[in-house]
Amino acid sequence: LVLPFFLGCWFGFRKRREGRVGIGAMGGDLSKAVPYEDRPLPARAARPLASLPGNVLRFGQSVVLAGGLGIKNLVTEDEESKESSIKYPLNFELDEITQETRRESGRFSIEYATLAARLACFSYLEGGMYWRSDTRLVDSFHVTHPSQFSVGMLAASNKVPAFVQGFQPDLIPKSVDVNGESVSLNTQLSSGWGRINSGLLKEFDSDTDVVIMHDVTRETIYIMWQGTQSSTDAINDVRFLPRYWPYGNRSYFAAEGFVRSHEAVIMDIKNTLKKLWSTNQYKKIFVVGHSLGGILANLNAHAISYLMQDELEKTNLPKEERLVCYTFGAPRGMTWELRNDYNERVPHSYRFRNDEDIVPRIPSPNKHHAGIPVILDEHRVVINFDESAISSFVDDKSELSEAFSDHHISSYLSHVIGLQSRLRVTPEQSDMIEKAFTSLVEPTDQKQAWTVLQPTEKSKTNPLARYIKVGVDPVPLPAGVKTILQEAFGKEKVTDEICDNLLYYSSKLNETHIFDLEKPEDVQEVSINFFRTSLSELVLESDKALNLDKLRYRLAFDQIDSDNNGLLTPREFVQAAMTVRGEGDLSKEVQDEEIIEMLRKEFKECYNRMKLPYPEDPNMELSTVSFIEFYIWAKDNKIAADQLR
Repeated sequence: LVLPFFLGCWFGFRKRREGRVGIGAMGGDLSKAVPYEDRPLPARAARPLASLPGNVLRFGQSVVLAGGLGIKNLVTEDEESKESSIKYPLNFELDEITQETRRESGRFSIEYATLAARLACFSYLEGGMYWRSDTRLVDSFHVTHPSQFSVGMLAASNKVPAFVQGFQPDLIPKSVDVNGESVSLNTQLSSGWGRINSGLLKEFDSDTDVVIMHDVTRETIYIMWQGTQSSTDAINDVRFLPRYWPYGNRSYFAAEGFVRSHEAVIMDIKNTLKKLWSTNQYKKIFVVGHSLGGILANLNAHAISYLMQDELEKTNLPKEERLVCYTFGAPRGMTWELRNDYNERVPHSYRFRNDEDIVPRIPSPNKHHAGIPVILDEHRVVINFDESAISSFVDDKSELSEAFSDHHISSYLSHVIGLQSRLRVTPEQSDMIEKAFTSLVEPTDQKQAWTVLQPTEKSKTNPLARYIKVGVDPVPLPAGVKTILQEAFGKEKVTDEICDNLLYYSSKLNETHIFDLEKPEDVQEVSINFFRTSLSELVLESDKALNLDKLRYRLAFDQIDSDNNGLLTPREFVQAAMTVRGEGDLSKEVQDEEIIEMLRKEFKECYNRMKLPYPEDPNMELSTVSFIEFYIWAKDNKIAADQLR
């Protein structure tokens, strides 16, 4: 109980002493950032012990409150459990996709789950993450120029033709028209210290990060809560003593750290929602989050059910569809009474847990999960699982590393898109895909062109939990595996080109689907989920021709990338551009500064053709080229992959 108090004092002291605006990836000297419209944030005085009295008071209040609630629980009967109105049998194993047009209100949606996982990944914008294979970092991204993005961020936020299938939400506008007047959505926060710009919300004192997006065609507003990214977030994670929760018709309580993070920004989220809603373009609110962001998403959905109650009730949507919440790896955070009210107010709420994820299993005194539980791994998914009877699919407690790796948002997205790909095919075809993958990872006397990894105890007995580590160059599938896949889907679909490049495409799948890699990793390990998804994208999906086209451009990109680090140097890129235009070789005498200017000129022309503002902040200009930027440049200039190769 005392540890969070002293940690809070120490970090508060350090933050004030160093004059920082945050701790972690978003921290740093404010003078290094260029705030929105060049307006400096309000000055903060350096008060080293300013946080001490507040921490003492809050700690005392929390201890008294915790003791009172403990005594109340001893002398009163437990409140009856209230579950979601959406009923599933206990331990219901999902084995087919229900089309959205036939899905009953509130029932599990694989489309929603995939979109929610992508949105949760997208929420990790801290550290200037523009694209997964890009190392260019920008201090205080949320408060610089949120309307000026790299090409990678433009693609990720749907500003250019979608690079990620099924990802359609866009950042909200800077202003909306209400009754003939333009109302700004870009403002400083009404409380705390921070601002909201183009839906990117940052509050520095609590280090709370939220992204608000929208999709007018679906009449939906999306709210994404970021998970733990800094020391300040970690302190809020462990502040588990109860604190009053100010929403509902009775006294509810939740973990203090979570309430603190939520309340720092909720009024500004409410104001933004009401301004957007006044345009009469929306009927649904979709809240998502991962880890700390997961429990904050739960709390936020509960608060919105009261703050936006009138607006939501006036839609023609059923209660189960107008407010939706999907979370991943969320910790416990609600008292039993709050959890019951949540299940009643937000019935369409699913809480995902990877089978070995440690965070949802961490006990917290008098704190509970909310929403319908979903447990999943590489080849199973169980809805409404019995948490008291199922700790995980496999007892693998000796492997602590998997307990943490399973918590990563990329692991959740991998399992969800793998589930989507698995349910898209027949059970017989799914079995044949697993048979093909198993033959690739089983021991053999013959020398293989890849390495089989067995990182966990589970993977030693279950081949579907193993990984394939391929090299940089494409490796064709063995004849036996090729035959299995062609029998499953037909030779006309599983062509020789696909078989020759399937493992290569799978190893690049992170760059297509995962938003949160901070370092370039040119080759990723291939899991059964990536293997399934790659086969689905190249063989089954309606845009399989586009995916095959991207594969050919990626082959060309890797041929140009001489050091195989997932990034082109300015010289490599400019030389390729000159070669395909028949302009000869780039002279070795040309200085690096001149080459960088040539590189930036190419992309300035792309921005002009797309009618988008080129980022003028020097920190945001290109100094290397990731694959997505290369791909957008090539398509914009109508340069074929064969020319580049």
